[in-house]
Amino acid sequence: MLLKVKKGVSSHVVNIMICIFFSENTFFLFTMLKEVYAIATASRLVTIGIAIVTYRFVGSYDSSAEIQLNSTSRPGILDAFLRWDALYFLHIAEHGYVYEQETAFFPVMPLLARLLTKTVFYPLQSIIGKKYTLLLSGITISNIAFILAACSLYKLTLTLLPKNKKIAMVSSIAFCLSPSAMFMSSFYTESLFAFLSFTGMRWVAQKKYLSAAMIWGATSAVRSNAIVYSGFFFYDLVWTRFLGGKNFLTGFLRSVFYTLITCVGFGLFQYYGYNEFCAKTMMDRPWCASKVPLLYSFVQKEYWNNGFLAYYELKQIPNFILAAPIILLSIFGLKTFIQHDSFRFWTIGYVTTTAKNPGYFNSSLLVYMYLWICLLIFVTTEMHVQVIIRFFTSLPPLYWFVGHLWIKGFSGAKGSIVSYIAQLVLSYLVLYGLIGIILFAAFLPPA
Repeated sequence: MLLKVKKGVSSHVVNIMICIFFSENTFFLFTMLKEVYAIATASRLVTIGIAIVTYRFVGSYDSSAEIQLNSTSRPGILDAFLRWDALYFLHIAEHGYVYEQETAFFPVMPLLARLLTKTVFYPLQSIIGKKYTLLLSGITISNIAFILAACSLYKLTLTLLPKNKKIAMVSSIAFCLSPSAMFMSSFYTESLFAFLSFTGMRWVAQKKYLSAAMIWGATSAVRSNAIVYSGFFFYDLVWTRFLGGKNFLTGFLRSVFYTLITCVGFGLFQYYGYNEFCAKTMMDRPWCASKVPLLYSFVQKEYWNNGFLAYYELKQIPNFILAAPIILLSIFGLKTFIQHDSFRFWTIGYVTTTAKNPGYFNSSLLVYMYLWICLLIFVTTEMHVQVIIRFFTSLPPLYWFVGHLWIKGFSGAKGSIVSYIAQLVLSYLVLYGLIGIILFAAFLPPA
């Protein structure tokens, strides 16, 4: 009888301890998330404030935004956020896809802006007009998505590195100081794409593969590069099972299924493009007669001059210089990770020579390094290279490495090489971000 009482008491004590542990962790997570929300919100307010002040005092080098908004006689403060690609997104949100080259910009962001304009912001149309309301909707979505993305990155980092709360916080701060600050507060897809990407990655880490595939299916209709996330399924369900000596054939079939879901958004938009510009209009376009009539590839090559080494021209040297800091930071970040355990990296985790892999060197981040190196090769050989600055805004390992540098550099001895590099990276993010806001608001390059 006494034994039963003791067992009952000990079981009750264990349950209480478990409840305390989880309540403490929940409270800690809630507290830290509040800080991330606050930092992210503050960064957006500063960005928006600087942009508006710049536009009011400096004006616009190009009048495209004012012409599209019919505001040449009375410029509004929102004009500062209608630059470069945002002009296309606004036109698509208002009129749909009228021109073939507009299909380079995917439909989710314009559709969300249109939805917000017809619902929550509907009363504003009679005050500021439909175009301004659409623009305000796009700006609102971007800024809300940015704040959510910062918190989603924090949650993702804690899921992968539950014992390293410091790197979770610092990497989220690095995200908030992204040099693409203005792009992530304007009618662009960067913030929305980052939020959806980070959320899907966290669900993969939690083994919620179907949920991840579904959110990435929507993400692939925001930007095309979401389809590469299908590699996470093959890594988790095929390769890691193979390493563990488990049956990976079912994992392979599941990976194929999840990949198809991930590509749904992209595929449906390509079908829409074919239907609009080939089937309906009977236009004599070269891509329509292709075995695989892929509009996206054609548009990128035809209108934006994207292609293998197409950007390697003498006149593009300034753009390579602009991209150099992020390229160098990526190379240095990958090199640092690889050198910690080179066998692990080159054998995809099959051979491990280092027992301790703390923080940034944790094996749970290995698959993200492969994503990083693949995207680095792609952007430096196939795209307008300066776009890397905003193309990498949705790449978690970049922020983890910056967080690793800052923790190591600012907590170590002053005057050391690591301390100097950490300070240099911080200065670059802040200064480039500030200059970028001013140039963007004034409609000056780079884009």
